Amino acid sequence: MFRAAADPRPLYQSLGVGGQRPRTAHAHRRGARVRPPTLQERLSQVVTTARQIWVWLRRLGLVLVLASAAVGANKAVVWLSDPSRFPLTMVEITGDLDHIDRSALELRLLPAAAGGFFGVNVAAVSAAARDEPWVKEALVRRVWPDKLVVEIVGRRAIARWGEDGLLGDNGEVFAASVPGSADLPLLVGPPGAKPKRLFADYQRFGRLLEGLAPIREIHRDARGALRIRLADDLTIIAGRKEVTGRLQRFAAIYRSRLVGVAPPLESVDLRYGDGFAVRFKAALEPNRKIMDL
Repeated sequence: MFRAAADPRPLYQSLGVGGQRPRTAHAHRRGARVRPPTLQERLSQVVTTARQIWVWLRRLGLVLVLASAAVGANKAVVWLSDPSRFPLTMVEITGDLDHIDRSALELRLLPAAAGGFFGVNVAAVSAAARDEPWVKEALVRRVWPDKLVVEIVGRRAIARWGEDGLLGDNGEVFAASVPGSADLPLLVGPPGAKPKRLFADYQRFGRLLEGLAPIREIHRDARGALRIRLADDLTIIAGRKEVTGRLQRFAAIYRSRLVGVAPPLESVDLRYGDGFAVRFKAALEPNRKIMDL
């Protein structure tokens, strides 16, 4: 069995030092008298206590001042927000109102603007204005003493999107009607399509087809295949591969050999590797033939 060795005894015990007791303990047991504080010490203690009380009073006073200020500010806000004291007597609508019915917009803004000069919620007024489809942004500001000015930044439609949508210049699609919107190009894409990207294709294809009638419609199906219709009702079936090269080849041949042909073209199918199919509007000539490049 293993047994731990005993701790060695401290050396000082062997010398007799550990058995000595401190003199202070002896003095405490003897009941030594405690010296009473002097007058200077008492005054110092009184001054210290007074300083602590002063610090706490200052803190309490600061808290009371802040609380009073908060209560006063709240009462001031309530007083200023009372519409009967500072009513709004005029709502001025400015900015781009080309496609906006001013009367209808005023009726839309009235509930949000009923709050007095100080109580009106300008953010709510701006949001109410943006509910109008043609309003892109509404900047609202107060004009002393009783006027609210709403500056309208209108949308600019650059194309039609689908059956009843319009594409704005910022890429957003919004539902609105406008006289003359049929003059805008029609873009149709599958769910999830990016309208602004299709509009960029519209601009690029227009440059590629220079010399032909302007593009009126572009349809992209779910597989990505493109069908283009021009202003002279010519339909171009471009497919979904090598669209740029196909359009360039067709435009070059059209300008050199097909301009002014009679009868006019009804459609062309560019999905052939070495040519394209042409369909004429009238059936006086062979209705369909393949043109080799």
